[in-house]
Amino acid sequence: MRSTRKTHGATARDSTTPREHYQREKARRARQGPQESEALAAARREYLALLASQATKGKGGRPRKTAVRPEKPEAEEDAKEA
Repeated sequence: MRSTRKTHGATARDSTTPREHYQREKARRARQGPQESEALAAARREYLALLASQATKGKGGRPRKTAVRPEKPEAEEDAKEA
């Protein structure tokens, strides 16, 4: 005797094509929505809190290697040459 055990609403020897099975399973999972574990949710909250605390500091970016030197006025350069 063959088993006709049900799996997700269809019989084990269902005559659907693989594409139909894929579409049916895709629709079923879309209805369920994303399932997130408590550990992952806690880690996400910690990470977002860390980003928020760093955003208030306002620091970041790569430091300059050398400071920009201010340009000397032309009058001072002419006085040194004379």
